[in-house]
Parts: sequence; C-alpha cells; structure tokens
Amino acid sequence: MRRLLCGVALGVLALGCGGGDDDDKGSLAGAPLDCAWLASNNCWKTTVAAAASCLPDPSAKGTLSADGTTCTYPSGTTVDFATPVVLPITTEPPWHFTVTTGGEQCLTYDANPNSDLALDVQGMTVTEKGAGFSLQVTCPDGSQYAAPNALDLFQCDDFFADAPGNDDSGSDTSVNLGLLDGTSTPLQVFDCERAQ
Repeated sequence: MRRLLCGVALGVLALGCGGGDDDDKGSLAGAPLDCAWLASNNCWKTTVAAAASCLPDPSAKGTLSADGTTCTYPSGTTVDFATPVVLPITTEPPWHFTVTTGGEQCLTYDANPNSDLALDVQGMTVTEKGAGFSLQVTCPDGSQYAAPNALDLFQCDDFFADAPGNDDSGSDTSVNLGLLDGTSTPLQVFDCERAQ
C-alpha cells in the first residue's frame, strides 16, 4: 500500500532541506490545512465521492492490455494510462490516467511520487502542490488551504485515511488503485488483470 500525500510530504521535506537562500519562497497561502480540515467533509472527499457514480463496479475486473496503456471492463468502461503500467509494480509509479464510462470522462488523475497531484471529476478539479515545507490544496471553487509545515499533518488522527492521495497495490498479473476518502476502504477506481 502506498499513500501519495506521505510521499508529497517527504518530497516537501527534501525540497525544504535543500531550499537554499530564501526559506520564505517555500510558503504557500491559504486557510489552514490542518487536522480539522483533513477530518472534515472537505473538497477532496466530496470530489472523490462524486466519482463513485461513474466508476466501474468494485466487484468487476478489467483487462489490462499487453502494453499497459489501457484497462477495459466488460461494461465498456476504460482506463487509459498516459504512463503505461509495468507489472509487477516495484516502486511507487507516477499515475497519469483517465477513466471513461459510457463515452464520457469520469475522472482524470495525475500524480507523481514526491510531487504534485491533480484529480478532476467531471470538471471539478482538486490540486495539491508543495513548495519548501509548505503544502497547498486548491478546491474546485478556487478556495485554497495551506499547511506551513506539511510534516505536522502526520500527527493527525486517521491521517492515512483522510489525507488526499491514493492507495495502490499490485502483483505480477494485476494492479488496483483507490482514492483515499476518509473511510477505512478507499474508493476503488480500477482493478485490472493482465490478459492471459
């Protein structure tokens, strides 16, 4: 299991430690991004929840193409990977994919380990970026929330369920990914098996 915000926070730490002359350059503005915000029904959680209606049934399995660029479900839903999936997953990969259901874009997710992320669900976009030790979330309505020291967030109750990010796992023949949504079980986005 991997949690993206953890990687972002550690990346923020690495960037902050090597930040150089002006520590203020790492500061990002916004209302408090703190434990209360993480625990609330914030814009990350509501955007993730909005995707539930257009994602494949969690019990369904998709078929991953031989080149790792698409996963196709019997229902017709497709996941198109801009960065091909290589099995087995041995390190946290960059995730750049779009889920399409019924010919309509359901969601797009772009995330790099130790870097920024963006989630778009049917036109609602949440972004997360780090600079120095700071971390900032921008909601679909344009409101922004910032943590001056993202490492403080690790002390929040239920951090690993509430923090924006993903949880993925895989094997030699399959890969699945869910988005953290404040519950004990992330919202499953895809579960794909390599064609036999």
